[in-house]
Amino acid sequence: MSVCGRLNGQVPCLARVAVSKGLCLGQCAGPSKVKIMPEKLKVGTATAKRGELQKGMMKGIELNTTTSIDIPVLVMNGMKDGPTLLIVSTQHGIEIQGTEVVLKIMRERIDPKKLRGAIIGIPVENPLAYMHHQYLSWIDNLDLGGGGSGSLLTADRPLGGATERLAYALWQEAWSQADIVINIHCNTRPDSLFFQEINTGNPKTREKLERMAKAFGVTTLIVNEPVKDDAPSTLANMAAKKGVPDILIELIDGRWISEPSTSVGVRGVINIMKTLDMIDGQIEPQQGIQIVQGPCKEWGIVRANRGGLVRFLKKPGVFMKKDEVFAEIYDLYGDVLERVKMPVDGYTWAYPCGDILGTNSSLQAVQTGANVAYVFTEENK
Repeated sequence: MSVCGRLNGQVPCLARVAVSKGLCLGQCAGPSKVKIMPEKLKVGTATAKRGELQKGMMKGIELNTTTSIDIPVLVMNGMKDGPTLLIVSTQHGIEIQGTEVVLKIMRERIDPKKLRGAIIGIPVENPLAYMHHQYLSWIDNLDLGGGGSGSLLTADRPLGGATERLAYALWQEAWSQADIVINIHCNTRPDSLFFQEINTGNPKTREKLERMAKAFGVTTLIVNEPVKDDAPSTLANMAAKKGVPDILIELIDGRWISEPSTSVGVRGVINIMKTLDMIDGQIEPQQGIQIVQGPCKEWGIVRANRGGLVRFLKKPGVFMKKDEVFAEIYDLYGDVLERVKMPVDGYTWAYPCGDILGTNSSLQAVQTGANVAYVFTEENK
């Protein structure tokens, strides 16, 4: 299912009339049929009629105290036909900026009576991680998104472990109903670089993902890895196999609800909705943040060879040459033990300070082997 695209953020009235009749006036990237919305859209216990916003819960898991750990959801069903957009946040429990973005979009910015299509908003995808302020689920140390552990978590196991059952519920109730997914994550430090990641390796989703990334308007990292039929059934892989574009957004200062993350996130999501003709309006460029024009590609992680405190000499998003020193590791006497160098010509997007999935640190200190920096390159440099 494709939705007719926009020209400079606007679709002429004649084009919209044509789209409503399942026609295309040359703006479409694919099949021109607009998805016919149901009179009632149900996700978990939330059921929204046309023109309504409703809230509810998706059934999660039960603790040994018989306490239910469920997943809050908001459902907005527009008055007019269009795609179903899923906006999710906090797959990792310490990344909460997207929670405010979801709430701002659905409670303040979008009028369901003017919406073409529907929005499913999940402020906290992984309540097990969120409730303990941890990156991973505290109960089994698994990553809801599929990574971060020895065994890859999948979303196709209704009788699996606790986090696997959460993933299964999310797929059955929400992800499987979506035509577009915006998956909001965060880097924890406030000096990190805003960026987004798209996988252009799947022909079914490439063009729409490129349009979505252009609309959101921050530094874009491009992955070109086709999702094979036998790829593990993570939430993202299952969406890709279904032909659903899934864009990953990384805001900053993830442990807090703060600016500019809220404004950047809200503006970017609304821009995507305008691009997909879900709402009216012109695209609003991101302002006041650093953007590397790209195209960009992830290089990998620079790790510490010594342990100690760490000071950073360059800000994320600043271009550096190979072998340029960007950080120093020093001991409690003030002696420098290691000068950390760039492995390639490129940039850092964040300094995790030893954060490694479930062992997140809140100190500007590292041990041997800890993550010091995430590095990416720009094709034009």
